[in-house]
Amino acid sequence: MAASWSDVLDLYGRALDDFERQLDEGHAPSAKFDFAMPPGLGPLPPELADVARVVQEKSARVEERVRDAMSQTAHEQSAVTRARAHATLARKRPAFVDVEA
Repeated sequence: MAASWSDVLDLYGRALDDFERQLDEGHAPSAKFDFAMPPGLGPLPPELADVARVVQEKSARVEERVRDAMSQTAHEQSAVTRARAHATLARKRPAFVDVEA
C-alpha cells in the first residue's frame, strides 16, 4: 500500500521527535533515527506545504543538535588525546638498579 504525503510527514515528524527525545535524555551515542522515505510519493501536494515546512524546520533543528554534539565529541576526544600524550611524556622513566653488582 502506498503511503500518503500526510502519513509520511506525520511519521517523519514523530521519528524526529523520538530522536530528539533520545538526545534530551542523554542517549546521543546510542540514539537511532529510523526513517526511510517510501518510494513513489510523487510531488508534495500544495495543501501540505505548511506541514512540510514545520517538519523541515524540526529536521534542521535536530540536525544542528547532532552537529553540535559531534563537534563537542571531537573537542573532548582531542582533549583526551592531548592529556594522554602529556601523561606519557611526563611519566618518569624506570630506573633499574643492579643489586648484585
